Amino acid sequence: LELLASFHSQISVWLQNSKVNMWHLALALLAVTRIVDAGRSGELDDFYHEGHQALHVTRLHRYEQNGIASFLEEEERWLASHKEASASNEKLRIGRRSSKAENFIRVSPQQADALHQHHQSFLQVSQAEILTSNSHFKATLRHEGQVLRYHGLGHPDEKHPAVVRLKDLQSQYTCKIGVGSVLQPANCKPSKGESLLYIGEGSEGVTEAQKKACHVRDQSSVRVVLDSGSSNMWVASDQCTSGPCAMEGRSRYNHTLSRTFEQPDDNSVLQIEFGTGKLSGMKAIDDFHIGPFTVYKQTFGMIAEEDGRVFQEVPFEGILGLAFKSMAASGIVPFVDGIIADKAIGKNEFAFYFSRDSAPGNAVFWGGVDPAFYKGDIEFFPVIEAYYWSLELVDFKIGDKTLLSLLLPEDGVWDPGLGPSKRTRNPKFKAIVDTGTTFFTAQGALYDEVMKKLAASPCDSITEETHPPITYTLKSSSGENREFSIGNKQYMLSSNPDGADAQCSPAFMHVDVPKAHGPGLVLGEVFLRIYFSVFDRGENGKPEEARIGFALANHDEKAKRRLKELTGE
Repeated sequence: LELLASFHSQISVWLQNSKVNMWHLALALLAVTRIVDAGRSGELDDFYHEGHQALHVTRLHRYEQNGIASFLEEEERWLASHKEASASNEKLRIGRRSSKAENFIRVSPQQADALHQHHQSFLQVSQAEILTSNSHFKATLRHEGQVLRYHGLGHPDEKHPAVVRLKDLQSQYTCKIGVGSVLQPANCKPSKGESLLYIGEGSEGVTEAQKKACHVRDQSSVRVVLDSGSSNMWVASDQCTSGPCAMEGRSRYNHTLSRTFEQPDDNSVLQIEFGTGKLSGMKAIDDFHIGPFTVYKQTFGMIAEEDGRVFQEVPFEGILGLAFKSMAASGIVPFVDGIIADKAIGKNEFAFYFSRDSAPGNAVFWGGVDPAFYKGDIEFFPVIEAYYWSLELVDFKIGDKTLLSLLLPEDGVWDPGLGPSKRTRNPKFKAIVDTGTTFFTAQGALYDEVMKKLAASPCDSITEETHPPITYTLKSSSGENREFSIGNKQYMLSSNPDGADAQCSPAFMHVDVPKAHGPGLVLGEVFLRIYFSVFDRGENGKPEEARIGFALANHDEKAKRRLKELTGE
């Protein structure tokens, strides 16, 4: 303001001087404008992403529970030339009859069928509760929740008719990462104190001479699931001698061969249960490599036992949790905190692009973004509880009707189970952003209302009147309320998009957020297909600085071509 006042005074003097012409005045006004813009820019940096380029981009393959053979075929098709893939897609498009149902959400037939069974089972349970008024029956049901899947807070009673096996509903976004370190060529002996070059899978610009010289490589390359809803890391290891993790074709980390392996002081066994599966194994410490960066001395679980049908049918060899330390088992420092401590990627952030229709065409951006994958500005929203990536949910509407209060009990008092002093009539509602949950979620009376107002219907009968937009209102970093309006094409799921008799169902599933971290809803994969998302831990990496940025995702051919360029495919 002082600068502006000074310029105003100077301009007044110049105007009184006959020797000053309009050109001088224009220059003065331009200077004032630049000062104002500079001040505004500094302020907006706190609210919007600067747009800096990512250090590295890793392609993700979305596994949709349609079998390993299909997974491999999709991967091979993606790795073929873009021109061939485009021609093939065009032939498919021309040879197939257009259907209105094609415009709705598409998932695999297995997932669509599982969601339908999920809806039917909850309908049957609701009817049974009305008839029996059995409170124990209802309480048992409430333990079911996909959001609990990886960190062992609880798992469903499989005997209950409304329980849905996680393998039937959940997409996994997978990629390969390097674990451990070995020297190559075999038997090479570095000089004392010599710094060795690391050459990872797909490293660019490496010469033949460098490959022949003594260098460091990954001990093992494993395919992991990236999950923003859990905090621990798990890797299939040589400790596993039977079961899914020992199946032919699966990669395993061998700690006895890694030169950077360390045994933790706490030589304890980690164990988690989720859905229909269980993982257990000893703690270990080693280096993890992704593209050009390394996270050193990361503690993780060496999978020794995989129990459950889910692991037989899902082609991954580990889990990479991206949530907060407060969730991590045994006080383990999570992978993201390791990135921050090592200053591994410059900016303490990672971003997700989920393709609308390409299972292998997804990506995670480490340390920045790329403008080819989103439209407009990326606006930030602060995390209000650093456990899940939880944002403040101000409102949820179907059409113009506000429904968020239905998350509360009938007496309107929220009890997080932390003692009488924590009970409140004015809790902060939360929107949990979770890459590992496939659909939108709701619970209790709100779920019932969603299913009633957005009923399953023939796809060709759905209109704005029968199925109005749903709106999530979030509190932004600027303190403003921002509405995310989602139309029926984006929240209704087509069971048979190529057929004339296609049926559409709401892409909502019943999930109870743990009371201590609620009340809330989960914004899962179908939301993240619509919005490019940036998970930012802030300049200092402190949990209280955490925030998530959103911008509309771009799904045109430009994005596909750019992903191939960035990943060298």
